[in-house]
Amino acid sequence: LSLILSSAILLFYTSLEHIEITINVEKPTLQQYSQLNSTYSQSLTCPCQHISIDYRKILNIEYQLHQICSSFFIGDQWIYYITTAAIYHGGFFVSGDFRLIGSFQFVGLRSLCQLIESTISNRLVEFNSRQYITASIVPFELFQSQIQAFIDQFKFSTTNNFLLSLNMTRKMIQGNVLPSGRQTNYKVRHYTEDMPAKLPRYDASYIRITSRIYNCNCALSMTCIDNSSLFNGVNNRRVFNVTGFYAGCYTMESLLQSNLQCFYDQQCLNLLQYYFEAYTTNEIIALNSSLSSQYYPNTTIENLLKNLMIEQWNSTQFYDQYYEECDPIECRYRIETRNSMIYIITTLFGIIGGWTRISKILIPVLIKIIIYFIRKWRNRVNRQIAIST
Repeated sequence: LSLILSSAILLFYTSLEHIEITINVEKPTLQQYSQLNSTYSQSLTCPCQHISIDYRKILNIEYQLHQICSSFFIGDQWIYYITTAAIYHGGFFVSGDFRLIGSFQFVGLRSLCQLIESTISNRLVEFNSRQYITASIVPFELFQSQIQAFIDQFKFSTTNNFLLSLNMTRKMIQGNVLPSGRQTNYKVRHYTEDMPAKLPRYDASYIRITSRIYNCNCALSMTCIDNSSLFNGVNNRRVFNVTGFYAGCYTMESLLQSNLQCFYDQQCLNLLQYYFEAYTTNEIIALNSSLSSQYYPNTTIENLLKNLMIEQWNSTQFYDQYYEECDPIECRYRIETRNSMIYIITTLFGIIGGWTRISKILIPVLIKIIIYFIRKWRNRVNRQIAIST
């Protein structure tokens, strides 16, 4: 009876018991890993043979600059054309005449485009040499989010570092009130006069420096600007305003406050050529306003620079390449199941064999103890009956 009862309890317990087993998959392919991860994502681990992988192997970053940086307007021919117009005009200009400062502004704009390209190129070399470190394969969704975070950080730091350097240079020039080489912020005049006859004869000379005035005085602010225009050479009257372009105390400061509105407008360019009165063999075509852009024609150059003149960033992530570089040796995962029938039977036989041996010793002793207490109880009952009678 003891054997049957204990066997039944053991059989019931082992058949209902839940156990965890670990399964190994050697050299899984990406497809196998994807299937395993979709089913056993909580317990799946696939250690990498190579835990550090260069960014350049698993992602690619490309960018597209504003169309002005690849246009005719920052090329030598356009800059030479403005200079030719100045020579044709005779060289006498009112301060702020586009023919006087236009070529320098477009040289500055070209320099900004080149500086942005070199900055991004150098930062990309540094970024691509960094390493993505993982001890085991990460799921596709986590890989995507991590890589995107790295890319966003790259764009943010590249933009901030560029603007920090540019603004520091601007503040240094403004703070030291450096005179412009083109005398756009201060006008220098050289005077000579003869001394009185009673004194020894020699010529005295002196220099007078006066600040230029646009919409404000350059002595008070280095960001003063005025419309960049074309003037006639007779009475210095404005004959044409270059829409969106400004002249100011500094060539760069006036450029940053300018926009490209006129250079999106073919009619404005045609009028500009008309007043230039200079010949060019190239047909000057306005910027393409139909192109998809995040900027408007009246967006200032300074606002373009806040985004590094980038129209759009294009990034590509290569998860399959990451998996190949990681090269997992095996994947391990745990599953919860019940004991198999073979396990139950072998366990049952093993325990029954031991229980049989133990029972041969324990059961007789137990029976003797039970019989002893039964006899003792009967004797007590018999004595009580005898006394009562």
